[in-house]
Amino acid sequence: MEIEADVKLDARSLNRFLIYHNYMRVSGIIGLVLSLAAIVALCLKWGIWTTTQRCLLVVLALLFTVLQPLMLVSKGKKQLAMEEFQIPFHYCFHDGGVTISQKDQSQSFAWEEIRKTVFRRDALYVYMSTVSAFVIPREQCGGRFDELVRLIKDQTRPGSKGRKE
Repeated sequence: MEIEADVKLDARSLNRFLIYHNYMRVSGIIGLVLSLAAIVALCLKWGIWTTTQRCLLVVLALLFTVLQPLMLVSKGKKQLAMEEFQIPFHYCFHDGGVTISQKDQSQSFAWEEIRKTVFRRDALYVYMSTVSAFVIPREQCGGRFDELVRLIKDQTRPGSKGRKE
C-alpha cells in the first residue's frame, strides 16, 4: 500500500503542534502546574501577599498560561516564513517506510527510524527525534487520513515487518 500527501504547513496546524509538543512534556506540565498554583495562591491569600509578591505571582501565573503560548505562536510564524516552508513537502508512505521530498531533494526513512507517532483528531505527528516531527494535517491527506493512520499503526507496532522488537 502506498499513500501520498502534499503538505504545506499552515499557522493553525503548526501552532497546534508546537503547543501540543511543549505542553505534553514534563517541563510543560510542570510549568502549567506552577502557573496554576500561582493563580490559586493569589486568589486564596491575596491579602497576605505584599505588592511585590503579588506582582511576582501574577507574572508566574501568566508565564506558562499566556506568555509561553504567545512565544510559541511567534516561533511558529518565524518558522513558516522560512523559505523551505513556502514550498509543499511531498510525503510518500509505503511498506518500506516514508519518503519526503521537496523540489529536487528527497530523503527516505525506514519504519524503524520513526521514534514516535502521535495520532490526533486533526493531524498526525511523526517524530524522527525527540524534538522534531513531521506534521501532517488531516485536511491535506486527500481524504486518506484514516488509511494513513492505519498504515502507520500497522508498520510501527512491535512485531510488524517494518519494526524491530
